[in-house]
Amino acid sequence: MRKGSLFGPLMMSIALLGSVLWPHGPITAAPSIPQAALNTASIEQHAVPDHLQQDKLQLHQAQQTSATNTTTSTLTSQAPLATTNPTPSAIHNNPNNAIPVVTSVVYSDTIAEANGQRWYTFQTTNPGKLTVYLQTVQNAAVDYNLHLFRLDTTTYNLVEQEISSYGPNTNELLSRIAPAGIYYVAVNAQTGFDATNPYLFTIQESPVYDSAEPDDNVWKAKPLTNGINVNQTIDNLFDEDWIKLTVTAQKSFRLKFNNTAPNTNYQAQIFNQNLQSIGTINQNTNQDLIANFAAGTYYVRVQSLSGFDATKTYNLAITEFKAPTSVNISHVSTISDINAGQRINYGYGLKWRFKNSITISGTAYDASGAPAFNAPITVAFQTVINNKVYQASTNTGPSGAFTVTINGVQPAAGQYSSHVTVSTHYFDIIPLGVYYNGNSLSSNDTSLYHWAYSIWTG
Repeated sequence: MRKGSLFGPLMMSIALLGSVLWPHGPITAAPSIPQAALNTASIEQHAVPDHLQQDKLQLHQAQQTSATNTTTSTLTSQAPLATTNPTPSAIHNNPNNAIPVVTSVVYSDTIAEANGQRWYTFQTTNPGKLTVYLQTVQNAAVDYNLHLFRLDTTTYNLVEQEISSYGPNTNELLSRIAPAGIYYVAVNAQTGFDATNPYLFTIQESPVYDSAEPDDNVWKAKPLTNGINVNQTIDNLFDEDWIKLTVTAQKSFRLKFNNTAPNTNYQAQIFNQNLQSIGTINQNTNQDLIANFAAGTYYVRVQSLSGFDATKTYNLAITEFKAPTSVNISHVSTISDINAGQRINYGYGLKWRFKNSITISGTAYDASGAPAFNAPITVAFQTVINNKVYQASTNTGPSGAFTVTINGVQPAAGQYSSHVTVSTHYFDIIPLGVYYNGNSLSSNDTSLYHWAYSIWTG
């Protein structure tokens, strides 16, 4: 994703955080909370390219279509939160000095010292999913990490819940399925600091969410092997659904992404194990995509480009290619004066009839009955005269469909005959086969009427 202005049109009115913005409910007086030790080494660091992180808080139009209204505020060290001329030890750099904030508001703040921390606290009255999104400063020498804690009101200890620690110049995102309670957010200067340019963050509550949550960053990606078929939801504008896909050997996959949520625009993006983007799948394109994957680890992220609906699911299917074992021939056509448009019966069963050219259409299926996509198949038949063989090859499409055309077929010998109304038709019955890598596939049609000529009988 790109790093840029967080708000754009959202930065319409900035209110100073003084004594007016406090948590939804009162936080009762409590003993001093011990300084929490931030966990900075427990999870893998990812230096993520710019394209991985999107400035989601700039999606003003999307927010207007959702039920959540996001406003903006700037955190300051003005009274009553600090004395005049504050020093780092006097500002909100530990839990006891945490600034009260509320959900669905965007805040701005800075860190002005090496290894600095900024702490914020909020209270929820209902259980649900918490999402915290941090847009960091645009400075490659600065790496801010994001932490979420819950206050244990029995011991007054902070219990670390989640961490997001992408590399420098990269936005952070974490989520947690959380009971009602008192929570703390910490922004930690892992490397460097920027006293001039602010970072921005917001906290979102989602009362409705899917069973795969929390899966909002690469560390929470749900592991799957050799394919994906999930039905999930986007529960807020900042929600991201991550999947870790392991491909055990080089394979071909069919990719399809359908979204049923009205007035939304979702997108799926595929990354390699270094989190470099290798492809994008847009929603509801009515077109399947085929992709070849080498053995390895991949990540897939679904996010909203605009709008969200926590009650409407999307389906993301990345289906492994499997060899076809059968075909269903659905239509055969030939020259106009012979083309019947359907199978006919000359007394030897229902078969398609053709003369000197033929177009055959059908669908290939694997052993499970699923369409066999991107499969090389060959359609062949053997005529009577000199046992001459005609064939044509093609690849099945994303839905397993195929069509082949064979022209210039030699005349039939007319070994068989059948009286039809006022004439007698002469024809051959010839074998028809469909093959994958030289192996014969089961088919609903295994022979054809090869029409030779007719004689008027009156």
